[in-house]
Amino acid sequence: MALLAATAGSAASASKSVAIVGGGWAGLACALKLAQAGYQPIVFESASEPGGRARRAHVEGKHRDNGQHLMLAGGDSLNTLFASAGITLPTTAFSFQSDARQLCVPPNAGSLGLAFALLRAQGFNWQERYRLIVTLLRLKANGWTVPKDQTVAHWLQQTKQPTSLIDTFWAPLTLAILNTPLAEAAMHRLAPTLRDTLGKDGRALGILQPPGNLTECIVSPLVKAIEDAGGTVRCGARVAAINQAGVGYALLVGNETDTLQFDQVVLALPPWSLSKMALPDSLPTAALAQSFGDQPIATVYLGFATDFHLPAPLLQIPGPTPGDARVWAIDRAHCGEPGVIAVSLSAQGPWCELSGDDLAQACLLALQNAVDGVPACLWKKAVIVQRATYASTPEAFIPHQDLEPLPHLHLAGDWTHPEYPATLEAAVYSGFSTAHHIMQQQT
Repeated sequence: MALLAATAGSAASASKSVAIVGGGWAGLACALKLAQAGYQPIVFESASEPGGRARRAHVEGKHRDNGQHLMLAGGDSLNTLFASAGITLPTTAFSFQSDARQLCVPPNAGSLGLAFALLRAQGFNWQERYRLIVTLLRLKANGWTVPKDQTVAHWLQQTKQPTSLIDTFWAPLTLAILNTPLAEAAMHRLAPTLRDTLGKDGRALGILQPPGNLTECIVSPLVKAIEDAGGTVRCGARVAAINQAGVGYALLVGNETDTLQFDQVVLALPPWSLSKMALPDSLPTAALAQSFGDQPIATVYLGFATDFHLPAPLLQIPGPTPGDARVWAIDRAHCGEPGVIAVSLSAQGPWCELSGDDLAQACLLALQNAVDGVPACLWKKAVIVQRATYASTPEAFIPHQDLEPLPHLHLAGDWTHPEYPATLEAAVYSGFSTAHHIMQQQT
């Protein structure tokens, strides 16, 4: 097979050629940072559009988000990414409702804004308020650190959280953040998230609200910024094989007969996707996939008349089956979809036994039981991703030194973050961190 140069004829010479396999948010963040530093990265995305899980899907005749992704204003990496790409998003106060419970953390709330907001919140009894505030203060006093092998379920028991608080606060919150059942979820992944949100002021808890779908508002402008800076994003380009070639790597893309030569390669993919291509034998792809596992996520879209709204933009409702934890319903009016309600379900549970149609019907019934005056549902659709994210268990961890398993071959993605679970903040952080490491190697 012939060997072709990946880049040519610019200030970013072949010594700066970087292939990024995977066009999710980690790969795009890596590409943007490298391109703006004078490199000419090429992103290879197997799907027809970039964006990974956080991109649009065609649902009921319209492009809608492939899942519900809560982005908080306190995310440093997200803020840097948006500023670098010239993206501005409106921010609203963190607010949710669950039956009689109502909690809103205003932007001007100071440190531990949640604790002060709880004093004014509706529906929490004094035992619940006390336990929540004391627990957060103790966690802060301990530097937001917990034993590495501790599960969220064990931590909740250890800190004497009331059952009512677990059912209507901790369980739905943890499942939404960690996408892992409480009995298996790593508390050391939840604690840093609490530190950087509930442990900060109200501005950090502000919700970044894209006015449309994520592809339209973020991914497409991000791709444009990459290309304007000299990078390339190739979609529908599945990398079939990566082989060492001298001090660099040769990539075989799709059914092409020629390979592309790069000095650096970034695998911005989840662990289970690494086995879908031929890689050097020394890469522990099977071990990584086993250590990190995977978890499903579903979004059920419910369409109503455009004048229907939820009592709160973020509403907690019963799960679709009696064995499921409570789930989140999101009013999509702020995304330019008035009358559309998205119900988000995270992690393995009884709901996984339902077909897509039955799951959509069960979520509709749960919404009708939780909210008075729900009008006739005009359409409903379940979007289910079986391997949506890794399982945030205590065993799911990769040491920093293993992120470059071969010289100039790097692993990136939300699963590589040293503290956070599978979030967009973690994905972007990993992309930036990988790009910084590559640039350090060139100095």
